[in-house]
Amino acid sequence: MHIAVGCLEVTLKNTYQRGKTIIYQRAVPTKLRDRYAGRTVKHDLKTNDLTVAAKAVDVLNKRYDAEFNGLTLAPTSTPQSLQAHADAFLKARALTPKGAAPAGVAENHPMALELLHDHFDSKRADYAAGDELTYREAHPGEYLTPVELEAWRRLHGTAPKTLNDALELHLEIHQKRDDPKFVVYQRRSFATLTAIVGNMAFTECDRATARRYLEAMLAKKVTTATVRRNMNTITAVFNTYIKENDLHRTNPFAGLEIPGEGKDSVKRVPFAPAELKTLITACHTADDDCRWIIAMLADTGARLAEVVGLTLRDIHIAAEVPYITIQPHPWRSLKNTGSARTVPLVGSALWAAKRIKDTATPGQHFAFPRYTSETECKATHASNALNKWMRAQGLAHTNHDLRHTMADRLREVQCPRAIQFAIEGHSSQDVGDSYGNGYTLKVKSEWLGKVKYSQSQLLSGCA
Repeated sequence: MHIAVGCLEVTLKNTYQRGKTIIYQRAVPTKLRDRYAGRTVKHDLKTNDLTVAAKAVDVLNKRYDAEFNGLTLAPTSTPQSLQAHADAFLKARALTPKGAAPAGVAENHPMALELLHDHFDSKRADYAAGDELTYREAHPGEYLTPVELEAWRRLHGTAPKTLNDALELHLEIHQKRDDPKFVVYQRRSFATLTAIVGNMAFTECDRATARRYLEAMLAKKVTTATVRRNMNTITAVFNTYIKENDLHRTNPFAGLEIPGEGKDSVKRVPFAPAELKTLITACHTADDDCRWIIAMLADTGARLAEVVGLTLRDIHIAAEVPYITIQPHPWRSLKNTGSARTVPLVGSALWAAKRIKDTATPGQHFAFPRYTSETECKATHASNALNKWMRAQGLAHTNHDLRHTMADRLREVQCPRAIQFAIEGHSSQDVGDSYGNGYTLKVKSEWLGKVKYSQSQLLSGCA
């Protein structure tokens, strides 16, 4: 699918637009078409957001890469290959694994089941070669192929639960299960595990498997931070499955150390005072919605999505201490409970908030309708646009550097750590911090007022 974004044309392979949603479509390899219902596989991605769709496409591509490879490889080459061949074996006999029939469709036809049982029984008789004792006591593994044995297990629901089964349970009961971006991220992170070790039985995934995954990820030359993020997802999935099934086993990914972790990280460099003043001045000059976002980030220390997802009602200009309310919305969740807060508006943030209110059109609901709707907050889109503009101003920074810069600015004026956390929305470090109503807007405003730049400072270029 080709989509024009400004002067750029974006290509998202294996997709096409249908109405207001993006459809994933992929051709089934010719030699495998007899094992699928049609010549292609399709999935409604239920979004028109290119960023969300791209992540979903990545997950589906990995799934079908593994599935097609599994059906092409020798049946016993991987657990995933064995499962794929077993399902194909059943499908060729008009049968489906237990619980796999669509809603409202009856389970397998009795005649089809009887024919399969006759097939297995004839193999048992051939193996016994007339010996009644052997016929009676033979284990299915002695006379059935690995594919037939796996098919029998899946047909009767005796197949062991797999890693993907654990993921589905985790997503089913998680408090963020209705957040599409969270679900896509979890699936994408967990797919890095099954792409390496296959969709193996959950009980077979041990510490050695975890280490094999770790070494394979490091061999890909991805950063240790990326490996850790993926492992955090995997660890959470394992914890959920172990807890929900009352299993008496340890999590193989728990406490797994990553060699050289953090040594390959690139430290974020805050804006120098002169750079920050250059940025704020440029925002005042441009005076449009994208620059208002930057101005609010600069003097609130808020996260990008927290600002982009604001409604006009979240902006309180007429209050004794002007402020914004950062709270969860259906289109934008918050990072943690400590992220819900009120932040005073001072300096460039107050200027931007006034411009947002003054230029709002009748019936406007969102502060930044360019990036926010009732269903989603396109913070990533905003980030790309803002970072590109800042680079054009000769500033080698990202918008998130403004948050780090605010932390430095508050430390420079010796702002107490607890007040800094209340302004920036960090989780409390002490249980006592959660008692009472927290710091007032007046207190937070006084500290932010100490770090803002006056108009004369911006014009004169001196701090």
